[in-house]
Amino acid sequence: IKFEVDGHTDNSGSPAHNLTLSQQRADAVKDQLMKMGVDVSRLTSKGFGDTKPISDNTSIEGKANNRRVEFVKI
Repeated sequence: IKFEVDGHTDNSGSPAHNLTLSQQRADAVKDQLMKMGVDVSRLTSKGFGDTKPISDNTSIEGKANNRRVEFVKI
């Protein structure tokens, strides 16, 4: 099975900063999975910034929900 590690952020900060931050978040999870023995050929990572929120960004809870990493089977 292959997985894509998707990083996301809330809408705090500029779109460019959020894109970089979300990519760094996804890469950090990918790196940890590799350290745990998952073969690198099974993993990719991608940052989406604040473009795919799952909650509103008007509350602390909503922002926290949007700062996340998701695993997508590819």
